[in-house]
Amino acid sequence: MKRPLGVLLLAASALAACGPQREKEPNHDFSQATPIHAGKVVGTISSPDEADFFRLDVAQQQTLSVHVAGIRDVDFVLSVYDGNRVELLRADETAAGGDEELLDVGVAPPGPYYIVLRNKNPNANNPKQEYELDVKLERATSRERKPDSSVQTASPLELPGVTRGHFWPSQNLLSGSTDYLAEDWFRIEVSTGIFLLNIDLSEVPKVDSVMEVFDTNGYKLKQVDSGGVGEGESLKSFGVRGPALYYLRLFAKNRAGNPDAPFELLTELIPYQGRTEFEPNDQRQDATPFEGDTITGAIAPEGDADWYKVSVRDPQRQLLRASVTGVEGLDLTLTLADSFGNPLVTVDNMGAGQPEVLTGYGVTAGDYYLVVQEKSGRKANPREPYTLAKSLTPWQPGLEWEPNESTATAQALKVGESADGYVAPSGDVDYYQFNVYQKGSVSFELAGVLNVQFVVDLYDQDGKPVQEWTAPKAGESMAFDKDLDAGTYYLKLSGKEPSQNNVRDKYSLRLKVR
Repeated sequence: MKRPLGVLLLAASALAACGPQREKEPNHDFSQATPIHAGKVVGTISSPDEADFFRLDVAQQQTLSVHVAGIRDVDFVLSVYDGNRVELLRADETAAGGDEELLDVGVAPPGPYYIVLRNKNPNANNPKQEYELDVKLERATSRERKPDSSVQTASPLELPGVTRGHFWPSQNLLSGSTDYLAEDWFRIEVSTGIFLLNIDLSEVPKVDSVMEVFDTNGYKLKQVDSGGVGEGESLKSFGVRGPALYYLRLFAKNRAGNPDAPFELLTELIPYQGRTEFEPNDQRQDATPFEGDTITGAIAPEGDADWYKVSVRDPQRQLLRASVTGVEGLDLTLTLADSFGNPLVTVDNMGAGQPEVLTGYGVTAGDYYLVVQEKSGRKANPREPYTLAKSLTPWQPGLEWEPNESTATAQALKVGESADGYVAPSGDVDYYQFNVYQKGSVSFELAGVLNVQFVVDLYDQDGKPVQEWTAPKAGESMAFDKDLDAGTYYLKLSGKEPSQNNVRDKYSLRLKVR
């Protein structure tokens, strides 16, 4: 049965609409560009110097992705231009016969935009084989929008939320410098208040990623580079104050790219409550105020040093005690520094994954700093936080007063009195000064503690050795007498081995006259 001609023409039109779009020659410059829409587009490279131009109009803000499948002999270069005919992005990643691809190009009305396909091989001779362009338009929300290779062109970062993009192309061929480093910038808009910024960058196979945070003046505040190839990066508890603009810069340290696996930036802003570190706090001037009893932080990136400011307001003598919990895989150290940032004592008793304890240090009114670091400076763990705790208690007679590690800082002790103290941290040495007012026999009693084999040295007022006693073994107490002339003396307590320490148990030292 014959069908009406109109029906046949309509069917043919429908079939044509389902097929790929075709270039319309001549289309070798902007004015001749073939109009296209999202979908498949086919064309040919009839001569080595041919360039094919395509015009794309958009109705809303979107992201554009373009892929061209390679054909024999032809070395494609793929570019996208804006309506002012300014080249936005260029891909030239493969040799003759290879595919080229551009991803995440931000487009917005009124446009137009131009997709330009060129051949780089002067010996190309394949005028009949068709290439195929695959043009896609997707929602721009939560997406990177290239070109974003500078602060001025930074993509908005979804906050809070997830922003997706690609380390692609692997080179920025439009860079003003000759290194062609590809980089992606994101704009972080912070409203009024004080917040903690957390950013997790997902792993991307083949890519060794680096994250950097800048302020609105272009000053680099933080670099995060803990992971290796194919590993993610994480920034935790980074302090920001608004209203303000901050910028995030991403790049591949190994200059690799991956068009097949997108990165994801998981970002959140949390109002600062004083319970966590406030990064950046890598130096005394940026120390996080430590007002409560505990505070949490994380060692990230490698080489991170977390400074906490402890303000002592009571003018009376006090003992500052502090501890930091262990973190898996990290050998933490805990340092107490004075108001100028000069170290007073460093606690490094334990190994990887173990806590550290500062048993007590004498302080008076003023500012002090607690510093948490990883011992080697080459490890980090952004996902497991540590907890730093502190306490201030009034000093009382009969308690050790650190520092007392030399004759110059020896703690005064009267004959007939006692003092309780710690052999901690490792290598700790405690000096006590006492006076003998008339010749006689002085009795020394020292209650032992586990893990420490005590060595006791007696010096005269000129610092000359008088006698030395050693406990039979670790943990044992000592008692001995010594006939002394009237004068000033110093008693030095230490472990037989520098590694010996005990942060849990106090020793007791008592002096008596017989």
